[in-house]
Amino acid sequence: MQFKKILVPIDFSHFSKKALYEAVKLVGCCGGKIFLLHVEEDIFHMKQIHKVHPPLENICNKIHKDFIVENKKRLEEFKSYIPKRHYAGGLIKEGHPFVEIVKFARNRCMDLIVMSSRGRSDIKHALLGSTAEKVARKAPCAVLIIKDKGCKVVAL
Repeated sequence: MQFKKILVPIDFSHFSKKALYEAVKLVGCCGGKIFLLHVEEDIFHMKQIHKVHPPLENICNKIHKDFIVENKKRLEEFKSYIPKRHYAGGLIKEGHPFVEIVKFARNRCMDLIVMSSRGRSDIKHALLGSTAEKVARKAPCAVLIIKDKGCKVVAL
């Protein structure tokens, strides 16, 4: 199986850095390209707040701009880990991560999604379910989930 177009969703955590590292090793073998995608859910929610509370619009817009600037810097850092010949582009989207990841993979005809089993928030994972699990169920392509080596195996 050839993986020419690999999507690596990133949340800027060290877990997503590990997933990117594995994608770079994989793309080195098959000569493909890596796309980076960061989905910012916090910005999405912030925009919803000022619809309900219009006086907060200016504050929310300022925070939104600051988020975008900071995320662009972080995206550049992650881009630097990919050899130039294997980098296909990076994008920051706003919305629900698993929805945007699946849409991106479908619209760009990705061959593989490489992502971490964990992200920035273990509490969100416990309460809402795993983004990686949702992506694996809904993705139009293969999904490689990179586990954290610190995961404990429970005997059944």
